[in-house]
Parts: sequence; structure tokens; C-alpha cells
Amino acid sequence: MVNYEQVEDFCKSADEGKKDGVTIISLSGEGGFVRYDMETMNGEIDVIVSTLRWEENEPQVCYYHEFTAHSWKYTEKGYFFVEEYHPSGYDGAPGELAFRVKPLDQTCRELNRKYVYPVGYERNKLLIVDWDEQDYSGLDFYDLYERLYYIKYGTYVPYEAYEGAEYEVPEQEFEGVLQSYFQIEREQITANTVYEPNESAYRYRPRGFKDAELPYGPYPEVISYEKQEDGTLRLFIEAVWERKMTDCAVTSELVVRPLNDGSFQYVSNKVTGWDDTLEILWYKPRLTDEEWEYYYENKQND
Repeated sequence: MVNYEQVEDFCKSADEGKKDGVTIISLSGEGGFVRYDMETMNGEIDVIVSTLRWEENEPQVCYYHEFTAHSWKYTEKGYFFVEEYHPSGYDGAPGELAFRVKPLDQTCRELNRKYVYPVGYERNKLLIVDWDEQDYSGLDFYDLYERLYYIKYGTYVPYEAYEGAEYEVPEQEFEGVLQSYFQIEREQITANTVYEPNESAYRYRPRGFKDAELPYGPYPEVISYEKQEDGTLRLFIEAVWERKMTDCAVTSELVVRPLNDGSFQYVSNKVTGWDDTLEILWYKPRLTDEEWEYYYENKQND
């Protein structure tokens, strides 16, 4: 954040019950932005949120909303969280906002964009379990096939995700995606998936309603890194979970191997800490064979 000291001064004023104000601008695509005007007095924070976008070369305010913060906090790492109150049972978007106030090291930002953020925490366990090149059993290769396919090709897997769908993915396609990002043998892939040797294909069942994940999970942030003697990079990662107003829901050390052609491989991950006050809800395992048969196969035979 540019001029982050102004936000730190505002938070200090709010903490001390003084009168103060600050405006935060968050730039969006195509020249638009979201504007947060905040005022504080007697320890309360009032927030005005407005969004501007361009239509036919004219600026248009397309959203306006006011609220008084139900709670807020400024963390040691430099995150400013603000919560709008929502009653129990509210099914709209979460009321929490997160602002990265203290600037993050530029190299860490670049490492995060290249190696970590694209795969993130959504629908996969890459950053939340221990694994290495000798033992991939903690990972779900179907999750990673979906995530890495998008990273590799810029489009989603070509298999419609309707309830109870089942496909046979050609081995060259399935293995090619995983082997683009892992130094992994075919035997290691088949040991952790369902492989059909007669068809030279992998059984693939897209997630459905029964194993869909909850939205609004955390996103990763590389906070530091180390260059290893073998040429790999050790990335120290913390999960920022806006919905829970924490900048450290889980910590891990991810090792990546940059390659000469500009590509890279994931080498290992080690989880180093969890926030014990939180229930980790964002990842949901895929259905087991027994569960899938109960929900889909048996119903289709009825």
C-alpha cells in the first residue's frame, strides 16, 4: 500500500478514541476502483464503500454502501481488518474486509504470483499437508489435475461437472499435467489414483454438490524465502483468511525447483503451524468410492 502510514495513524486514532479519517483506494481492472472512506470517533469506525467503473468512456458509480464497523483490528504483520455486522442466517457475501497495509517485499510478491497464488488453497491440499517427492500420498491428484490444468492451459478441464459424472481421462493428458509441475513417476501417480490399464486412462469424477467446497477460503502470501544450495527455493507461506480476520490461519514451507526453461516443479511442503482457534472449513475431501456409489450409482439404478 502506498502511503500506508496514513492508515496506521488512523488505526492508532481509532484505538485511542480520537477523531480521524482516511481514504483507501483499491484499483480494479479497466481503470475502475473501489473507494473506502473511513471516519473514526470514540473508538467507532464508519465506512462508506463506493465503486467506480467506466461505461462509454464516462465514469459511473455502480455501488454505494455505508456501515458502522462491528469490529476491527490491525495486526502486527500489517493487516487492517474491518467487519460489517451480518445477522445469523445471512446468506450473502461475508462482511469482512482485509487491507494489506504494510508493504510486502516485492520479491515475495513476485514469488507468490509465480509459484503459489495460482494453485492457492482452493480445492486442493498442496499447502495444508506434508508431502515430498518420495511420498505424495497426502495429496489428491484429482484436485491438482484440475488446478494445474487451468494453470497450464488457461482453461478448465474439458469434462462437464454434472452430478454423478464419471470420465476416463487419457493417460497422456492426466500424467502430462501433473508431470509438468512435479518430478513424479507414472507409478507414483497410479498408486494414488484409479488407473484403468485396459483403457490406458484414469477414472475421473468431477466434484459435485456432495463434495463441493465452501466459498470464501483463505489466500496464500509468501512472507520470506531462502535460496537452497541445490538451486531450489524454500518459500515461507502464511494463509490470509479474510472471513476469519486473520493473516496467519496456517503456515507452511513450500519448496519449488525453478528450471532452465522458465518452468518449475513443486518439490515438497511442510506445515509448520495452525491457528488452533479456527476450524479449517475451506477444504472438503472428495467422495470416497463408497460415498459416491451411495449418492450416485445406487440412485441411478433405482
